[in-house]
Amino acid sequence: MNDLILLSPLHFENGISIKNRLFLSSIGLDLAKPTGECSEELINFYKKIIDGGVGMIIIGNSTVSPSSRLHERGLALYEWKHAQALKPIFEYAHQKDVLVVVQLQHYGAQGSSKHTNCPLLSPSGQFSQKMKKKFPEDKVIEMSISDIENVIEEFAHSAWLVQQAGGKAIQIQAANGYLISSFLSPYTNKRTDDYGGTPKKRALILIKIIEAIQVKTKYNLSIFIRLGIDDYFDNEEGQKPEYLEEVIHELEQLGIDGIECSMCIGETFYKFLSGYNQNSKNRIFSGASKIKSYTTKIPVGCTGLVHSILDAEEQLHKYKLDYIGMARALFADPKLLSKFFEKREINACRFDGFCFKDKSNPKLDRVYCCVNPDYLRDSQTKYE
Repeated sequence: MNDLILLSPLHFENGISIKNRLFLSSIGLDLAKPTGECSEELINFYKKIIDGGVGMIIIGNSTVSPSSRLHERGLALYEWKHAQALKPIFEYAHQKDVLVVVQLQHYGAQGSSKHTNCPLLSPSGQFSQKMKKKFPEDKVIEMSISDIENVIEEFAHSAWLVQQAGGKAIQIQAANGYLISSFLSPYTNKRTDDYGGTPKKRALILIKIIEAIQVKTKYNLSIFIRLGIDDYFDNEEGQKPEYLEEVIHELEQLGIDGIECSMCIGETFYKFLSGYNQNSKNRIFSGASKIKSYTTKIPVGCTGLVHSILDAEEQLHKYKLDYIGMARALFADPKLLSKFFEKREINACRFDGFCFKDKSNPKLDRVYCCVNPDYLRDSQTKYE
């Protein structure tokens, strides 16, 4: 079993490496303090994942802006106190030889004004239909050039804070319908200026964010991208992997460290929450394989319905990818990797999506799990 590709180290562009190719993909637990700092609950969660033996963890959904929030207890990363609160995770992971990547997030039109009293930003003033039903009183505005420049600086500042706190890497959230993803997709970006019209123009904000981070951090911080490659509509609408070839070439020139492929936006995310769906899994991994064909320099990974170590190994082989992520499966059992070697039974994720429904349940204060005894959902909380 030691000859698994999954267990081999992976070296990235800027000199960093991971001891194996399994990583915790970003998962929005929303267990931060109301002021945005990482809490003891979150620190302990990530420590358990680190102890499980993965090569890398991605700390998810750290908002770069006080005007962009979704949940009351979402992570924030625009003040020094936010960065300082992450230091225990950086230090613990360093002891265990695990790379910590902090995901930088701007929710865009898939956020909420409830906790900010600020309008939501989008490339073309388009409301997410999912969020419109949930927060009909919110206002969405089309971003001005000044708004765009401000967001670029916010991302650069947050990345600099990570570096100053001892972090080695960040991931730009450019997937799942959030702000940067909404620029990349023709479904939400109808602009006719320099930031819209072609795949390369739609990616201009992402390119400028990367360049601003590199300058701000003196090219001494590793940059990963969570890239939305497929909006997952049943018709020809939205983002498609084949639209991104030129964008991938741009990212190559910038020397980014890795791409994590992701699928779905607010309007289509429900398709991932209706149980284990092999067609969905095939679609995201096939798309990731296409992205991989566009680059000879950037390691490409993927996340989506990966349920076991052997399953992860199979996807790496089949689609010729470089690394592979799990989110819900590791939330269900942080010891999944060590249990594999010990031939112990795992707490297998059911992929029913109830953990995501917890986030919107006013009766709950956190995300729970169907099978993990440390986070077990009360039997009185039921979903259809």
